[in-house]
Amino acid sequence: MGRARHIYGLALALSLGVAPAAPAQSANATWQSTPASVLKSSLRNVVAAQDKYRETHPGFASSVEALRVTPESGVKIQIMGVTASGWRAKATHKERPGRSCVVFVGKLRATEFPRTDGDGEMAGEERVPLCDRME
Repeated sequence: MGRARHIYGLALALSLGVAPAAPAQSANATWQSTPASVLKSSLRNVVAAQDKYRETHPGFASSVEALRVTPESGVKIQIMGVTASGWRAKATHKERPGRSCVVFVGKLRATEFPRTDGDGEMAGEERVPLCDRME
């Protein structure tokens, strides 16, 4: 009967969204960011900075310096183009030469959509960074 009670208790806990305690991680286990995650984060920061910039200016910023965005070490961000209705940007990482992430915001002509350096993938969803494979 004790085993049945234990199984019932475990099933009840799981159905209530209470998970059993996970084993403690070692002190050496730490999360490490990848070049792709760093580049995506950098481009999300540019999107947010452009939104803030646009609140006080008639158009979009054409440089990272105007946005006052400071990329992480090893990251280069370029505003590749600005129009009255949109902009596009690219981020590269020194550890992944020939690879990039791109993002766009607003209305762009099909020829203006940014493409990644390595795979040549075209960003298709506004405000969402797209990266080359960086294995």
